[in-house]
Amino acid sequence: MRNQKYLIFLSAALCLGACKEYLDVKPKGKLIPSSVADFDHLLDNTGTVDLNFLDGNKGSLLAELGDNLEMTEGQGKVGFVLSSHPNVERYYAYIFRQPYKNPNLDDPFWSAGSQGIYPQISYFNNVIEGISGISGKTQEEAAVARTSTAQALVARAWCYFNANMIYGPVFKPGSPNAAKTIPYVTDVDINKPIPELSTSAEVAARVLRELHAALPDLPTRSTWPSRANKATGHAMLAYYHLFTQKPDSVVHYANLAWAAAGGAANVLYDYNKFRLADPARPLTSLLLSSQDGLVNLVNSREILFYRATDKDAGIGASLSYPSGELLALYDRSTDLRFSLFYLNAPGYKTTLGGGYDDGMRISNYRFRKTKMTDGFSWPEILLMRAEGYARMNKLDLAMADLNTLRQYRHKTGTPDLAMGTQDQVIQWVLEERRRELPIGGFKRFLDLKRFTLDTGKPWSKTRIEHKMGGQTFQATIDSKDFIIPISNVVLKFNPNWGIPLETRPY
Repeated sequence: MRNQKYLIFLSAALCLGACKEYLDVKPKGKLIPSSVADFDHLLDNTGTVDLNFLDGNKGSLLAELGDNLEMTEGQGKVGFVLSSHPNVERYYAYIFRQPYKNPNLDDPFWSAGSQGIYPQISYFNNVIEGISGISGKTQEEAAVARTSTAQALVARAWCYFNANMIYGPVFKPGSPNAAKTIPYVTDVDINKPIPELSTSAEVAARVLRELHAALPDLPTRSTWPSRANKATGHAMLAYYHLFTQKPDSVVHYANLAWAAAGGAANVLYDYNKFRLADPARPLTSLLLSSQDGLVNLVNSREILFYRATDKDAGIGASLSYPSGELLALYDRSTDLRFSLFYLNAPGYKTTLGGGYDDGMRISNYRFRKTKMTDGFSWPEILLMRAEGYARMNKLDLAMADLNTLRQYRHKTGTPDLAMGTQDQVIQWVLEERRRELPIGGFKRFLDLKRFTLDTGKPWSKTRIEHKMGGQTFQATIDSKDFIIPISNVVLKFNPNWGIPLETRPY
């Protein structure tokens, strides 16, 4: 069944080979896990954290579809097109030229070699099914088995939940959500038929069931931020309910997650304590903190659940800049995120295509100075709780959370924000979320989709507008403009899904 290679689409031998140091050799020359410990170690493979919704050079067109970035004519027409950039889909996304990706090539969001969610999911499926098939476990092995299975369930649910929103339309609570989006693959047997596409509602329902099933067996602490712990499970449930529009559930689970932090000082960096390792080279210098030496590492105090994010967003040399709208959200006199990360530097310049020179431009260097995640950070937990409180009209609690984070991000002595109306507080929290989360990756993309349901509110947009070289390009958020289609490579081997092949020229 040749279509199998495009979904899971790595056999167990290929999938598990990357963890060969942990595996027995049975039979000779083949690496096959045979114990709970073998399967547990699969969760440490870097392929499970580094290749989520990113292209081959580790950026993402999802950022270019949104409103955090802007692109100049030279960057687009020369940097991407004339230079035959391998990730030209970012440019096509920015000008909303469909199809964004070459439909006749493997989609790295889906499955392209070791990259994509389905190769990752094959790891998690092997852990879940492999452990369940081991009999005669000792008491210690049974405990490890429960923990590993729970961590694999959460990791798989994270993949499927986000893929459902990326490959599907806006999720609308109270509606059927009957659009078919992705196949929910749980089996490791490549000889079994690939499942039919699940509807958006079916994916969401199964994700919720699996998160609740995993929660009792998640550890209080995990061995590394790539593995889910109890707080991760609670964070995932809080995030889930942002999309179901149940703010009381968001608050409930964010509260449970935040309780594990043991206080803001344990999980937040005070930006007043940052200093440049090399002040003479502010663009390239790493940051040092008196709190610890982990600022630019995966086990940074601020990372709860690590998943790699877009490394290129908003850096001029990488062919985009922070948008004027995003920059306008920062108080340049007090917000240390702006002074530390948004730095003036020579912009894109080339003699090709008639020549382009962007001059001095502000670029975003945060990714190069601190470790960011598209999983969950502790600041996001606090902001999810603040959003839930604000939507429940518990404005004093929302403002307390918002001002807590601001104390760690603004210059010492900056006054707290004063109380506002409910809409004002919601907007302030969402603006803080936009400032705090990675400007690339997929979270702003998904936020724009869920905010379309807040009709008429100041944070809700129906369309995104980009400008380049005197031209204006527009896209509608609640439309196919903001849905990533399944590639022809997958579709032509799954005609039973009933999705016509993409025939527009690329």
